[in-house]
Amino acid sequence: MRSDLDRLVKEELSGEVAKSFVAEITKFHRVQASTMFHEAANYVKTALHDIGLEDARIEQFISDGETKYWTWTTPLGWEVKSAELNLVKPENTRIVRYKDTPTSLHTYSKGTPLEGVTAELMDVGEGTKPKHYEGKDVKGKLVLATGRAKQVHEQAVYKYGALGVITDSLTHEIDNIRESLDIPDAHAYQSIWPLKEELDKVSFGFSLSKRQGNHLRTMLRDGKQVVLSAKVNAKLFPGKLDVVTATIQGASKPDEEIFLIAHLCHPKPSANDNASGCGSLIEIARTIKTLISSGKIKKPVRTIRFLWVPETFGTIAYLYHHEDQVSKLIAGINLDMVGQDQKVCKSTLNLDKTPDSNPSFLNDYIFNLIERSVEEFDQETTFGSGSTFRYAINSFSGGSDHAEFNDSTFTIPCVMLLQWPDLYYHSSMDSIDKVSEDSLKRIGWIATVAVLTLANATIEDTIIMANLTRIGGLTRLRKEAKKTVTYLHKAINGAPEELEKKLLELTINLKNKIEHIVWREKQAIRSVKRIGNNAELTNIIKQYILDIEQNSKHELKRFNEILAYAKKTAGITSLIQPQESEVAKQARKLIPKRLFKGPLNTDALKKAIGEKRFEWFEETAKKDKEFKKKTYEIVNFMNGERSIYDITKAVTAEYSETSLEHVMKFIQLLKEANFIAY
Repeated sequence: MRSDLDRLVKEELSGEVAKSFVAEITKFHRVQASTMFHEAANYVKTALHDIGLEDARIEQFISDGETKYWTWTTPLGWEVKSAELNLVKPENTRIVRYKDTPTSLHTYSKGTPLEGVTAELMDVGEGTKPKHYEGKDVKGKLVLATGRAKQVHEQAVYKYGALGVITDSLTHEIDNIRESLDIPDAHAYQSIWPLKEELDKVSFGFSLSKRQGNHLRTMLRDGKQVVLSAKVNAKLFPGKLDVVTATIQGASKPDEEIFLIAHLCHPKPSANDNASGCGSLIEIARTIKTLISSGKIKKPVRTIRFLWVPETFGTIAYLYHHEDQVSKLIAGINLDMVGQDQKVCKSTLNLDKTPDSNPSFLNDYIFNLIERSVEEFDQETTFGSGSTFRYAINSFSGGSDHAEFNDSTFTIPCVMLLQWPDLYYHSSMDSIDKVSEDSLKRIGWIATVAVLTLANATIEDTIIMANLTRIGGLTRLRKEAKKTVTYLHKAINGAPEELEKKLLELTINLKNKIEHIVWREKQAIRSVKRIGNNAELTNIIKQYILDIEQNSKHELKRFNEILAYAKKTAGITSLIQPQESEVAKQARKLIPKRLFKGPLNTDALKKAIGEKRFEWFEETAKKDKEFKKKTYEIVNFMNGERSIYDITKAVTAEYSETSLEHVMKFIQLLKEANFIAY
């Protein structure tokens, strides 16, 4: 029966049914802690009851703008009935209405007086820093800005007395792939995220399309007085975070859980992000339940848990309130934006791996399933596969609900399946017509086969997964060696005066990378013990680890042979390492220890150290595009044994060259906030 699992899942799981669930979810304006989110959660719960998951329920957690779950302050509750923005001068016309375009209203906007407000508009550029307001009196006015709504609101409204905020930019632009000019009529999803302490100051905001924003800017540049009127019927109040959960109980190991999670939130329609993950998850639950009820498969050995959450906040709250049950969670998959029509959205299915701080067999096993899906769903041609389905595996990026589980507080391996990039991401144009039934079926198949296999995993399965991890590890070792040899070739053919420096850099970097990869791959192979263990497996793991160690030595030996020849040809007798800097010496002595649980909320860091001190973090993140990902790992690698120097080496090996000074500075900011100690 086990050998038939691929076929049985493919026959039962329906892309059409999954899309019908997605379509229903897009009808809700699903903002975290809102009455509208609760309606969506009730829909999911009812759908689960209808398919026979009788224990489906909604768990609620306080969300009032002041209650904290570790470093995360919960959002306020929110409800919106209506909103509209009109141009009064120099023309008289409606600009946008909430009921037509829900994304046009900044989420967590506060209501205006019943008669609305009328005010002059002023352009403040980006509008996120005090310097953007120099020489501008915005008090009592509406501001037009290109920055993030939350940061603009904090400056314009809280500090300088503006009545409200108008934005007109996409929140995440990607050069040559996703720019405002590509979708000039899209309204970006923007949010104010006020806290309870800001209730007296918070106002409202609208998100316009780039075309609308340009029209307003043109009138302002022409010296015309631009006057807008706004009416918002909305309120903020102490709310609840709704987490929908259901299980298929394990037959013999019910206290071990394999889980699937998807975030239910985001403004209407938000079809791919993330109604697609949530609709797919309902269909996966239906498929498994149907296969069991029909007798085609047996009840799983381990429990399978399904979770629909408000992104990040809901996951944090769930873990906070179930910390005593965390040990039950064996492995998980996060379904985020899985439904894209790849051609329309310019998307690729990405497997976002567990971070290197939490190495896992899960990465190679799930990626192997993605590769198998090509054989399962796409036709072969005379010249090979006829597949046009794009997929990739990438380093951990975080930013979704797998990040919380992988945090070193829990070290639960959880990967994310994500279609990225997406032309229509976080915009009013993320609609149901962009969702592909084929994508939902294929990715649903991958996730369903994965959780059923993991839920029933035997020692034989464990050995196979360990072997997949071994093969993947050997491939990654060789890939790194190949990359370094390529760089060596470039260095040899480059400027002669730079050769010695380049050779030294390549030698140091390869050694660091290889050491890190060997450590990571050994840990990943050992991690299969989460799903099974016996004496035979222990011996096999030892052999697989030996393969990794021997191959690493082999690759270093071959590189050193080429390096020696290059040095000899260039007349370089030896590579002299520069004297270690004082910063490096200090970094070797300092061993940071984290004092908080859960992933770090950078807003909490900002509040603890102050806006001025936090500017360094923001500026550094602009210079190093991977810095925010790196900070997650800087914290995660704090195990009470690694020095700041060791942490920097690990982060460099995982991502890219990382400044030791930047790591030192970031950790110092954490210490000032009392988040870490030495």
